Amino acid sequence: MSLVPRRGARLDVLLPMSIAAEAPHLREKTLRIGWVGRILATFRVDTVILYPDSASPDIKNATLVKELLDYLVTAPYLRRRLYPLRRVLRYAGLLPPLNIPTHPERGAIRRQGTHYREALVIAEGETSTLEAGLSKPVKLGRRLKKGSRPILKIRVSGGGRVKIRALPRERCEVYPGYRAVIVNRPLREIVGKYGLRIATSRLGKPFPEEASRISELASSSESICVAFGSADKGLHEIAAEQGFKLEEVFDAVLNFAPQQAVKTIRTEEALAYTLAQLNNHIP
Repeated sequence: MSLVPRRGARLDVLLPMSIAAEAPHLREKTLRIGWVGRILATFRVDTVILYPDSASPDIKNATLVKELLDYLVTAPYLRRRLYPLRRVLRYAGLLPPLNIPTHPERGAIRRQGTHYREALVIAEGETSTLEAGLSKPVKLGRRLKKGSRPILKIRVSGGGRVKIRALPRERCEVYPGYRAVIVNRPLREIVGKYGLRIATSRLGKPFPEEASRISELASSSESICVAFGSADKGLHEIAAEQGFKLEEVFDAVLNFAPQQAVKTIRTEEALAYTLAQLNNHIP
């Protein structure tokens, strides 16, 4: 597995709480959210924020989306411990594996070199016991909070000697996966903390015309966010309902699919088109 480094700048994505709400069945919702998770991981997104896109936000749908995304980004060997059987996970078997750097196979520890594993602290005291998908739990000589999920950095040297360190996710050198959060606040408040704010819209400027400017802005920004509209409302409409103009809050309003030949583009499709084009312009 390639040990892909995390991005130099924080990259967050803002998706509407209503994403996939129009899907007629839990099976279809699960498949679509699985596709979203794959896109987020492919382009090393740090956080996906589910924001309210109507006056009566669909918290129930947002909670479902978050749980599916959380399940998907959890290392497969930890899922049984962390996720009891629930209706929302009825079709979890259809979710595609992420295969990110912190989800290695069990046999990786037998190969010389360095690899990373997401772990779960299952007992704490003077020493800590962690489940990490190996033949037996790992014991470390330091106190770690029970229930926390550090990343284990495992170095295997000649002769099969193994050295293990526990790292907090934010200090992991490789991409550890995204976090999914629900933030029930107006869009303007959510994006205010970012150094570079990008809104996607079919009414925006074509991205190729702005690519150089975005690269320059991104190179000096420690945090970047990219916002997307919903299935039935673009960001201009959502902003108007929340009492602001998109251009007053975002640094760029961009069209990543100019001259689109389809009437509407689904949010998950826009996510893929957008992040694929931004990938080489964000450090």
